[in-house]
Amino acid sequence: MTPDSIPNLPTTKVRSYASITEPELVDSFLDPVRRAILVAMRNGADEIKVETKTEERIREDGTTVKTTVTEEWPAKRFWMTVPEIVNYIEDFIPEVEVSKYNCYYHLPKLRKQGLIEQYPEPEFDDDGNEISSKRGVYYRRTAKVFVVSSAKMSGETVDLYLTLFEKGFEVGMSDSTRNRLEDLLVKQVAMIDDASGYLTAHLKEVEVDSTALSDLLTGMSYIFLSDNEEFLKIQRELKKAVLTPCCGVDTDMKDICSFCGDPLGKGKALKKQIDGKTYTFCDDGCATSYQKDCTTD
Repeated sequence: MTPDSIPNLPTTKVRSYASITEPELVDSFLDPVRRAILVAMRNGADEIKVETKTEERIREDGTTVKTTVTEEWPAKRFWMTVPEIVNYIEDFIPEVEVSKYNCYYHLPKLRKQGLIEQYPEPEFDDDGNEISSKRGVYYRRTAKVFVVSSAKMSGETVDLYLTLFEKGFEVGMSDSTRNRLEDLLVKQVAMIDDASGYLTAHLKEVEVDSTALSDLLTGMSYIFLSDNEEFLKIQRELKKAVLTPCCGVDTDMKDICSFCGDPLGKGKALKKQIDGKTYTFCDDGCATSYQKDCTTD
């Protein structure tokens, strides 16, 4: 497609990132065709930018000399047509079978979900049916980076933490203790959410699975907050209330089996060196099973 045939596309910027939590939108990232379409738009279409400049100078004898210079350079265009999307997928994601028909089916759904936008904007008849022509239509993502998470960090995550405390670590809680822990978790989760959003805003294009990116950003958020005194204070209070009663002040891996977690009787601990680290086990059976699991992993 020559530059002359490309219309004046909107030059408005898209947001740096968008957090995807709604189940319907998460499903779009699990659908191979929709995922491939979004990947194609993330990489954009190659084009040649052309700029013509005319320079004019006057010689000593009064003659006017005009020189025309045409400059060309490669560029990326993130507004893409359906043929360009299909060609990209065929070239770079050949494992996904896609056609123009597939694109025309999925693109309106992605637009309604707010994941892409269209130019020119669609037109509808009195019954709400789309009547826009498919020719000369361009599409682009509404965000440079989509961070996919099956559940919001706040709300549901706090409930899961409390369930893990009470049932997984068997921490007994009074109503006042539970309320206090809930307040701490809400603050902690909000800080992680904010840090994740901040880091994502600085994130450049990266070839990382979108669903994995959310977990990676959460881990990076803990690193980002590692010198935040308010965050560290919350962490220390949570540890004192939950993990210290369960695990003790110091790590107790010398007193429990590294495989089954059962307490070790005095003088009965079996020590094994595995990958340069010392582990303790109930007996040879647990040691063998642990080593087998490590080999399998």
